[in-house]
Amino acid sequence: MNQRSIPFVFLIFFSICFSQNRWYEGNLKGLEDLSFDLNIKGIDDGVWEKRLFSFIELRLLEHGIEFAEDQMPRMVIDVSIMDSRVENTSSFLVMFSVYNYGISEEDYYRSMADTLITKKLMTSKVFSQEVIGQTNSDKIHRDVEKSINKILSVYLDQWYRDNPLKQF
Repeated sequence: MNQRSIPFVFLIFFSICFSQNRWYEGNLKGLEDLSFDLNIKGIDDGVWEKRLFSFIELRLLEHGIEFAEDQMPRMVIDVSIMDSRVENTSSFLVMFSVYNYGISEEDYYRSMADTLITKKLMTSKVFSQEVIGQTNSDKIHRDVEKSINKILSVYLDQWYRDNPLKQF
């Protein structure tokens, strides 16, 4: 190896080593109460929608995460279902997102105290997971529920990593 290729090899090595982190790591720190929206498109089944809402709420309550009205952060679960009774295969998309302010509340209130209102205040996505699936029409509800449960498990795992004292 010649002298010119050594810095290039180090650059490649360090970029690979440090680029393996999750982009949302640390974003869930301090999030306890949040507002919640469940949007279901493609199936008009109010009973199933209420059951799904209750399941999600109870799953989060088990871990001390409560729903509050009209506050940030906001958890949004969008479910799009293409139920085909004609074909054997139906499709679904579950998008799970958590939105929060782009700057911390502490920085925001500090800027208010300085009578300097920041222009960088914006809503940003702090966590996101998506699942696309295909199943038959008879199992569409069950498979969507399993996908949401899987995403909730990933979210709760990351939430405990960012808030390790909440385990006790």
